[in-house]
Amino acid sequence: MSNREHESDRDRVIADSGWGIKPDDQPANAAEARAEHARTHYAYRPDEPDVIRKILRAQRKGFNTANRVRVEPGGRTVIIDINKDEFTIEGLTFGDNNLIPLLQALGAAFDPQELKQMTAASPPREFTLSRVWAWGAERTG
Repeated sequence: MSNREHESDRDRVIADSGWGIKPDDQPANAAEARAEHARTHYAYRPDEPDVIRKILRAQRKGFNTANRVRVEPGGRTVIIDINKDEFTIEGLTFGDNNLIPLLQALGAAFDPQELKQMTAASPPREFTLSRVWAWGAERTG
């Protein structure tokens, strides 16, 4: 193994934060994602350990930065990236305990109390993902 290949592998490992590859390695759109990362659906199981992190990793590996999320009745949540490519989570909808943590992890602006009152028969809701973590916020207490 050449020294250059070794450096490339080392850089990839250092850049992997556990949430997936760094943003500048993300595909421009879903069509450019490598075959092993080109999943457009995720079969949600609420009993799966660390399910929110696994969903976010799967979405990030095959898609660009998430821009919106749509929660649909009938067991479906769709994460839409900036190119309007859709990543569908089958089985996750209103009333599920993991919906609020997923929306929070994506940065959706929503009222958790209002969302808890919605049922599987509620109309679809779409949330813009515009919240960001302010620089230095972890230092302010």
